[in-house]
Amino acid sequence: MKFLKVEWTKKRGAIALLATGLVVTSFILGGYIATGNLNPWGNRHYYQILNANFQECHTLSGVQTCTADHNVLYDAGALWVQRVTSGETPFGCAPSTTCGFKYIAMSAGTTAPVATDSVTGATNGDCGKPTDTELTTNGFARALGTVTDISGSSPKSSTVVLTFTATATQAVAKSCLVNQSTAANANNIQLATATFTSITLQNLDTIQITWTISWTWT
Repeated sequence: MKFLKVEWTKKRGAIALLATGLVVTSFILGGYIATGNLNPWGNRHYYQILNANFQECHTLSGVQTCTADHNVLYDAGALWVQRVTSGETPFGCAPSTTCGFKYIAMSAGTTAPVATDSVTGATNGDCGKPTDTELTTNGFARALGTVTDISGSSPKSSTVVLTFTATATQAVAKSCLVNQSTAANANNIQLATATFTSITLQNLDTIQITWTISWTWT
């Protein structure tokens, strides 16, 4: 009888050990599915990717043409976003209904932007700076775009769209996504700039600018 009792105890121990193994395996497998890491106790590495894309559609004498052009995301603009998301005090102004990258500005300048350009403040925060000049007349003063917020899961995009209507002959060759409603503002920051082949618009010609901000996170 003692022999049988010992054997039964061993069987129960083996069953318990197997059950424990299954639980641990399930936990690790579940952790891997959730985190992509075989060590569920390890650190989850979160990341966010911010990107900007540009498109313009212009109508000249009733004929519409659209182009998607290369743009530059400025270091200073990205730093402002990073400070906001990390709870730090950003340069210039804190996010509000009057401070955010939802304003579109234009320039006739053709100088290619560089990510490291100085693009903040009353002097260099205007579109086209630090070399070119922002347009403020002929229907091309910077203005608030129509914002469509992101929704759903990664990756998702938000858009800022604005149509300018020329009130006189005006060449345009550059668009900027900026954070203030007026030029020469001390709180000005440029987030991104796109240059495109210069377009000369006549009175009542239009150009629709679309900035797309894409977010990827995990």
